[in-house]
Amino acid sequence: MHTKELARTLRAIAELAEFQKSQDLYHFAGWLEQGSSETILARVKRLKPSTVYPLRLKESLEAIERGFRNAGAPKQANTLRAVLELFCGRPGASVEAFIAEISVLPQMANHNAKRFKTADLALVKNITSQLAGPSLDTEAFEVILTNLRSSKLVGTATLTLIANGYLENRRIYRDRRAALEAIEKHFRSKASQSLQTCEVLG
Repeated sequence: MHTKELARTLRAIAELAEFQKSQDLYHFAGWLEQGSSETILARVKRLKPSTVYPLRLKESLEAIERGFRNAGAPKQANTLRAVLELFCGRPGASVEAFIAEISVLPQMANHNAKRFKTADLALVKNITSQLAGPSLDTEAFEVILTNLRSSKLVGTATLTLIANGYLENRRIYRDRRAALEAIEKHFRSKASQSLQTCEVLG
């Protein structure tokens, strides 16, 4: 599902909502339409979770997600689930403040920096490819993760580039632990989404 498609969907649903909820949906839809059309997942990857969020908008999106899922539209439901993962922290923000916060781009790593000159690019490519494999299961992932935890097997510069490649970002991780946690969280999230889709289709 693309940003402009979701924006049109939210506007259509807003027609049925009470005034305040409809205004939240219209505002959020307007933000989604800004910029070029891209997939929702591509947009979400460039954003960061909030520390405070608009409860009314979250509740509306959760209701729409349930509607999609109950109607047998798991792809659309999973798209909204990805958007809802941005709603972190505590309730209480306006839609405007929420959008402003999640739109702040994280600090990016300069892959040409000296710290990455020691990176094993062949190993980066190999492990990133393994992590992105469609048949990767939990057992195989744990084996990879064990190897990544070893600084002797995988240097810090190499680990950072693996995290960047797997998560498709250019973030600077403060230490090895942060990079490992990001990799593990991403895998668990993808595994959970796949399970939900299988349950719906099953």
